[in-house]
Amino acid sequence: MEYLDERILHLKHQAQRNSQASVSSPTLSQEQVTLSIAAGSVELFQGTMEFEPLVLAEYGVTTMIPKGFSILPEHIAKVKYPVEARPQYMYSDPAFDTSLGFNYTAQPLKDDQVPEMKDAMIDMIKSVQPSADWISNGVIDVHGQSVGYLSFVGPGLGGRIYTFMYFTALRDQLLLCNFNCNEKERRIWKPLAYGMMENLQILES
Repeated sequence: MEYLDERILHLKHQAQRNSQASVSSPTLSQEQVTLSIAAGSVELFQGTMEFEPLVLAEYGVTTMIPKGFSILPEHIAKVKYPVEARPQYMYSDPAFDTSLGFNYTAQPLKDDQVPEMKDAMIDMIKSVQPSADWISNGVIDVHGQSVGYLSFVGPGLGGRIYTFMYFTALRDQLLLCNFNCNEKERRIWKPLAYGMMENLQILES
């Protein structure tokens, strides 16, 4: 674990020092990044980032997350997230500044309502974060499920934060996933976060 923690921190520090340059391999398309994550590792200019399966048995879903990510300590979670927005499951890097959260909510949602929900989320976030810089949004098919996503950069603790949110209908309710990192590291994490979204799978019940 110590080696993996050091590897993640090394990649992050190099990304911060060279935040204006491309940090993911120019030879990899987004599809190749997604497939590489599924295979367990992605080659970056700074080195190899390894991934491993995460099974959320309570939700009945599985995905891939970076090796070295671990459950975010409760005292850190209380600082990073207000109570009403705190995911049920939160994982982070060793520095606690890059995180991925999952929350299975009581909000009703069917597969064909995902585009409408995406637009509603955008309107809601714009109302509470009017200064956010919007990057992308859309709806894609992931293993037969409609998955909505949106990404933006907004104010946060210690600087501007890149947020990549994605969600789907899980047993007719909203499953919300939320990735965050420092805006300076957006170039390294943006394709990786998208690839983690494309590796989300609902297990057979």
